[in-house]
Amino acid sequence: MQNNYVELGSMIGKLTSEKQEAYGYSVEKTFELMKVFLKEYKNNDDTYTIPEVLLKHLLLQVRMIDKQNRIFSNPKGDLLGESPYKDLTGYSLIGVEMDNF
Repeated sequence: MQNNYVELGSMIGKLTSEKQEAYGYSVEKTFELMKVFLKEYKNNDDTYTIPEVLLKHLLLQVRMIDKQNRIFSNPKGDLLGESPYKDLTGYSLIGVEMDNF
């Protein structure tokens, strides 16, 4: 049974390395960008007060920023054959639907 975990861990580690290489280190880039966007919501104690109405938009924007990171990391095309522009279009449609609440 333990070998299954070792093998599974190795497979997941390999996949993570491949995606980091293909898509860039999106988490750190997104973190820095979100600090800029959320600056007006930052409190003096380094916490953030985010209005509930912003939460859905915030989550959607993080997904969109991730897709933009893929484009900037690989301007010649997605290394795993996906289309970040199609994903961005889909997320934009979701955003338009959110506006029509």
